Amino acid sequence: MGQKTSKLNKEDLTKLRAETGFTTRELQQWYKGFRRDVPTGQLTKEDFLKIHKQFYPFGDPTDFSNLTFHAFDVNDVGYIDFKSFILSLNTASHGTTEQKLRWSFKVYDRDGDGQVSYADLLKVIKSIYKMIGFSTAKFDEDEITPEMRADKVWLALGKDLTRKESDLITLTEFTNVKNLDKETLDAMNVYNDLI
Repeated sequence: MGQKTSKLNKEDLTKLRAETGFTTRELQQWYKGFRRDVPTGQLTKEDFLKIHKQFYPFGDPTDFSNLTFHAFDVNDVGYIDFKSFILSLNTASHGTTEQKLRWSFKVYDRDGDGQVSYADLLKVIKSIYKMIGFSTAKFDEDEITPEMRADKVWLALGKDLTRKESDLITLTEFTNVKNLDKETLDAMNVYNDLI
């Protein structure tokens, strides 16, 4: 994908169609919008934040955007190219529940060690609450604070609240959906129903 191309080439289209399930037309529309908003073809962390600010004008998406940037930057190069963007978007929005959770795990597992601490979980949940904006969002009574929601997710994953400082969540535990209710799944899945 060259710097000045306005369309995806046939080979890229074929590969992305096979990898994502998006139609040729959808991919071309996404690519056109991506190139319009990111003429260099390299979506930076700052640009990523600007996009989040457009979607969450009543909150502050700074922390959430910073936390999620690396999940989109699948090549770990410091920017998001179109392929990384569309593959992440596809997984986060159209993937199976397990695929979405595997992708979301990357957001929670900041150091990439395959484990999420309570502090990691709480950091992401706090960033979501801050992004949504407390003045516009309505939270269930048992989730009024980020800590309450983190506790709820922690318990749903079979963890003991007295062991928050020492226990860890593994990828297998995070993606084991059989005992999780919809609310808990939504809380863990950072880009649920993205598109």
